[in-house]
Amino acid sequence: MHLLMRPRKRAAQLPADIEIEIISRLFAALPQILCIAAGLIVGSAIMAVQTGEAVFWWLTAAGVATTLARIANIVGFKRRDPARKLTLAEARHWEAGYAYTAFAFTLVIAALTLTAAAVDHAGGFVLSLGLTMALTAGSYLRTLRYWICSVLSTIAIGTLVVSFLVSGDPLYQALSVLLLVYLYSIYESSDHIIGQFEELLMVRRELDFAASHDPLTGLVNRRGLDRVLGEAGGGDEALGLLLLDLDGFKLVNDRYGHQAGDDLLKQVAMRLRGVVRPDDIVARLGGDEFALVIRGVEDAVALSEVADRAVSVVMAPFMLVGQFVTVGASVGVSVKPARDSGDWTAEVLTRAADQALYGAKRAGKGRSMVAHWDDVA
Repeated sequence: MHLLMRPRKRAAQLPADIEIEIISRLFAALPQILCIAAGLIVGSAIMAVQTGEAVFWWLTAAGVATTLARIANIVGFKRRDPARKLTLAEARHWEAGYAYTAFAFTLVIAALTLTAAAVDHAGGFVLSLGLTMALTAGSYLRTLRYWICSVLSTIAIGTLVVSFLVSGDPLYQALSVLLLVYLYSIYESSDHIIGQFEELLMVRRELDFAASHDPLTGLVNRRGLDRVLGEAGGGDEALGLLLLDLDGFKLVNDRYGHQAGDDLLKQVAMRLRGVVRPDDIVARLGGDEFALVIRGVEDAVALSEVADRAVSVVMAPFMLVGQFVTVGASVGVSVKPARDSGDWTAEVLTRAADQALYGAKRAGKGRSMVAHWDDVA
């Protein structure tokens, strides 16, 4: 029971995005579900014809009903709006639907096993054993949620074990012992496979983070910014892009050293995070270049105000090597509107902001400038 309820090799708590990905993979098993369901439904119907027992028709109907419920759950998940990101609470809600329809289907197989034992139908035992092996083998190999796999396998195999033990047949009783060993191996194998898969996703997540983030400041890097802009360019979301260059950073670097320059960049990154909202993006593009992505805003005046705040917070004195140091900032702003945004690719948006940035520098630095479509069309 300890192994069933508390797997030993899985992570204690998964990051939300990894747990969502694992849950989403549950809904890729429809072909396997249909194959096992066909075996249950057809097999129960054949047994009903052979024995004349009405209970097997009821089991056939129950197999159809639970299969339809499972299909409805999977189809509903796949038809949800792909543009809207799945939350952890929503993912767990879908997972519960998947689990409980799977448990209901497993209970039908368990009922078939008990009925075959009650009417002493040898063919029913063979059918139940085959369905149970197919269900549990597929479960521990594909169901990457331990609680679902363990409960499902315990119901199916546990019912077979009880039926074989009370059958009075020494061969069936010996087989029940092997089934218990098989059940234990499912616990172990499922625990190990899921643990390995979770570890793989964690490593992949760390590598993705390292590839898309600046190691010095922890901000999104140029690659990560390109990804954000590319995703936004394919949708209808309004977007503001602010490109910021520090004015006077090279002098600080030359006078106080690279370590002080790195410290300055970290402090700039922290201040810029305070300028934007939690859902907005702050990126470091390299050297003293930064970018801010403001989501859902196409008002040039509002974006200009954000840019002016960024200039203001950067111009405030920084404490470096025990003394106050000042630098400046220039910002170029470009806007991707929500409507008629087909021409606004990530490249166009970046080029527009870059031209506005150089316009701000030519105008005397320490200021922001908003790009207009005519400037880059």
